[in-house]
Amino acid sequence: MIECVPREWFDSTDEKLNFFMIVELGFIKPTERSVALDQVTGKMWPLVNDDSQLHLVSEGPWLIQVNLDQDEQADICALADASQAWMAAYSEGEQLSRQLAPAMCCISPARDVRLLRFYCPEIIEILKNQVEHSWFDKLFANLESWHWRTESGKFRMAFESPLTTKSGNSDEWILEVDEDLWSELVGNPEVDVLISCLTKDAPEVFEGLNGSVKRQKVRDYLAKADELGVMEDDDRKIYVYLEMATGNEAEPSEEVSELAKRAVSMQKPLVELLDSSIEQGNQ
Repeated sequence: MIECVPREWFDSTDEKLNFFMIVELGFIKPTERSVALDQVTGKMWPLVNDDSQLHLVSEGPWLIQVNLDQDEQADICALADASQAWMAAYSEGEQLSRQLAPAMCCISPARDVRLLRFYCPEIIEILKNQVEHSWFDKLFANLESWHWRTESGKFRMAFESPLTTKSGNSDEWILEVDEDLWSELVGNPEVDVLISCLTKDAPEVFEGLNGSVKRQKVRDYLAKADELGVMEDDDRKIYVYLEMATGNEAEPSEEVSELAKRAVSMQKPLVELLDSSIEQGNQ
């Protein structure tokens, strides 16, 4: 059975702890969203407050407080598939939302600004190690633990004990980073381009995958393309599409890998070999 919240939460005897999820509303179908959110009215806070980007407010990340009472388990599970993070904190919800909201924007040394989904597993795993930065205590203050969930539904811990002993305050802060961290956080532009193209041209390959899993799979398949020597942009796009279309298996498809190897060794476009393979299969 897929768990909706970490089991450790039920074992806690600390009455001062509060439990929260960060839920991306855009991952909930509009027809189901209102029903699910009706159950948490008054217990949720947006992490984006920008009148110029109302779509991010209505479909972006919200901090939702979790009640562990048995009667509310079904309501929690209705939101769990759209959740990107589960955290226990010694903060009230409104205070925690103000604390986390600045991390939604990352600022480079050149003053470039990028929207950052800081709560996604691959990003929080980077941020939790940046102890030397001045914003570290601001971001992680009063947080006792942080979980994320794998594609199979199992929970993993980003951390299970406080990362800082400093308590939070109401001071505003900004997520300013150096060049190395900027590059690490904003990621590979090729991943973003491929996700955008595939979402437009073949949305079925991403069916059932949330944002972080989607990015990780594309990143993994691009790394595999590097190993195979697939370097042309069109070939890389086709390779990732073929891997995703095989059923989103954990391991790359041997058949697709062999096709890519042949294309590289024969110095032919992958699409040409794919067309030939399809023609042979139809004969």
